[in-house]
Amino acid sequence: MGLKNLIIRGRNYISDHLSKSSLENAMKRRQLRGREKNEKLIILGCGWGSYSFLKNLNTAKYDVVVISPRNHFLFTPLLTSSAVGTLEFRSIAEPVRTTRDINEFKYIQASVTSIDPNNNSLMVKSTFHNEKPFEMKYDKLVIGVGSRNNTFGIKGVEENANFLKELHHAREIRQKIIECFERASLPDISNEEREKLLSFVIVGGGATGVEFTSELNDFFNEDLSRLFPFVPVNDVKIILLEASGKILSTFDEKLVKKALVNFRNSGIDVRTHSSVKEVLKDHVVLNNGEKIPYGLLVWSTGIGQHPLVKNSPFEKDPHDRIIVDDHLQVKNYSNIFGFGDCANVEGKNYPPTAQVASQSAVYLAREFNNLEKINPSPPKPFVFKFLGLLAYTGNKSGILETNLFDLSGFIGFITWRSAYLTRLGSLRSKIQVPFDWTRTLIFGRDISSF
Repeated sequence: MGLKNLIIRGRNYISDHLSKSSLENAMKRRQLRGREKNEKLIILGCGWGSYSFLKNLNTAKYDVVVISPRNHFLFTPLLTSSAVGTLEFRSIAEPVRTTRDINEFKYIQASVTSIDPNNNSLMVKSTFHNEKPFEMKYDKLVIGVGSRNNTFGIKGVEENANFLKELHHAREIRQKIIECFERASLPDISNEEREKLLSFVIVGGGATGVEFTSELNDFFNEDLSRLFPFVPVNDVKIILLEASGKILSTFDEKLVKKALVNFRNSGIDVRTHSSVKEVLKDHVVLNNGEKIPYGLLVWSTGIGQHPLVKNSPFEKDPHDRIIVDDHLQVKNYSNIFGFGDCANVEGKNYPPTAQVASQSAVYLAREFNNLEKINPSPPKPFVFKFLGLLAYTGNKSGILETNLFDLSGFIGFITWRSAYLTRLGSLRSKIQVPFDWTRTLIFGRDISSF
């Protein structure tokens, strides 16, 4: 009991020490509330943009409300690792309520169904019931709802494919992989059914599709092949389908070739110019008529817009993103702002990446903070700074592209892990993720099914 009490006291001391400054800020905020009426600032979403904005905003002059159906921030670059058990799910998720002192903002787990910018109001619907939406008013609105999976209207995708955008998607994929191998090892399974179960198809050759393919191949080579000795190795097929002529289209051609060499040496079947026509329950049909059976199909073909953004009255670009100016202000509305995948600066074509969302959110938070100063400095336009491109390509290899240099192979892999480790949202995650990597290296990935 003595040791347990000591640990608890130590944990509480550290927690109190770390939260001291935020507690002081909360007390200042309460004092300000008594003297003047704060503006009501509503933030929509809790992805890269909204999370970064909330962390960097000085909340003393605002009544901040965060509305999101998801109650955590998700470190999406490592989602593919959690889908195969390299990392545990909670290691890459950060609860919204722990972003900063909970007295400095209010969180509502709900979805916004519509925006009325002329009356400064939102219609909000709880994620816990199907009752009539309720109205909420705002003085300022920040839109960072992100994006959705893009199915391109292809028949059968919604019903049969697995997406990889949220934690529950990763959990479903991990369970499906294990189920396929367990079923394939049954003694009464037919050869045809076994071959189908052991065929894993990934549609989309962007960063997410390539990294999941790499993680899946590592999972098979390092763990599944050892733990399922009676599953024929030659029956396992990993197929990556890309509609265009090149995977990792944003990367330099030389780095892409290195990734392809690594894939082919691993036995991964990479097929470019392979567009999907239809997805059925047990096979995918290509435009050329070829049918590919699968046990698991993962769909990762880019992003589509959130229904809220699509149906909003704001002016949008050809990709249905809300048009904002270089101060991230929504066109024609001085009290509404947008960033991330759901918005784009007019005249620019910034990629829908975590880099852009995070940088634009930090910029906007600083601009908000600047306006609250006694002598604010003149506002500066947002300028995106390209920090580089990273991708994991399997077998402890990665690729990195920057404006100054490129890296590949094992050093690229170390850089990939190091870069993401420094970008994790909290100290807790920065401890848990290396722990998970070490555990996987020593003991392998967990294949429990529950």
